Amino acid sequence: MATNDVVNEMAQAYEAWMPDRLREWYGPEERRVLATEEMRPQAEHVGSEEFGSEFRDLLTELGGPVVPDAVAWANRRVEFKDGNWCVCGIRFLGLDPKKPFVHVAATSVPPELGGLDTYAEELHREYAAFGPLAIRFDLPVDADAPADMDVDQWIIAGLVSELRERPRRPQQDRVRLTPAEPKKIAEYADEVLANVVKSNPDVNEWTEAATREQLERCAETGALRAVEVDGQRAGIIAAARDDAKGMRGFQVYEFLLDDHARGKGLAPAVMQLLCDELPAQPGDTLWGTIHAGNGPSIGNALAVGREKIAAYVWVARRGEL
Repeated sequence: MATNDVVNEMAQAYEAWMPDRLREWYGPEERRVLATEEMRPQAEHVGSEEFGSEFRDLLTELGGPVVPDAVAWANRRVEFKDGNWCVCGIRFLGLDPKKPFVHVAATSVPPELGGLDTYAEELHREYAAFGPLAIRFDLPVDADAPADMDVDQWIIAGLVSELRERPRRPQQDRVRLTPAEPKKIAEYADEVLANVVKSNPDVNEWTEAATREQLERCAETGALRAVEVDGQRAGIIAAARDDAKGMRGFQVYEFLLDDHARGKGLAPAVMQLLCDELPAQPGDTLWGTIHAGNGPSIGNALAVGREKIAAYVWVARRGEL
């Protein structure tokens, strides 16, 4: 099957899994364009020996499983017993060779959590050579989502135009955002993250400091700002244009508050000020993926009006990830 055919098939399936909010924010033609853009890189890796060999060699150096066939490491199209299909690939959480899982990029299976177990078990058998610990689906969520979902990360988003209209958060008059230079702010971000980890070691599992290259992209396409509280440097917040996850808009790449500013209810005020500074167009969102265990960041995102619209969900888990 030609790559364009694969892209079109995957995009059609991906559209069926789009969250309801995206159907409200974008019309049918724009949704198809966004779905196609999201699926194209995944389709290009289907059966790609070049991608597979590079991925295999990287994980081999890290001590990953011995699976010589390069194509086995590439994305593949799997036909299920009932006639449904998916495009998926082996992945490793944080590139940890001890944490293999299968990520499903697109599937003809209905987006219903309760019906995914059978397909997940088939994928466990398909990837037995890698010993995956779970199968991961990108599932749309709503108010009726099961409370016991095994969530890896939440996708939390809101239209920038609507976020700007929300009531101003308390203490915003204490907060100021100032333009930052990528190199200097990257060094400061490392310091702040180290301070955060001292007080909460679990943060190491949820996040890592943005790279200088990422911060440069934030400065060029979105916003890169130092945070001041009462005139004192207090953190960093950064977002870059990243049309992804079926959305147009800006991804939050960095948001760190230093010791003297954390735990005082200032984070939502900082996030609102970031929304004011983004070069957003109609239909642009502010979105991010947040680890399910990172309660403070989830709370801060929800406090300014962003919503949980989708989740990376583990299905048929067979070990800790």
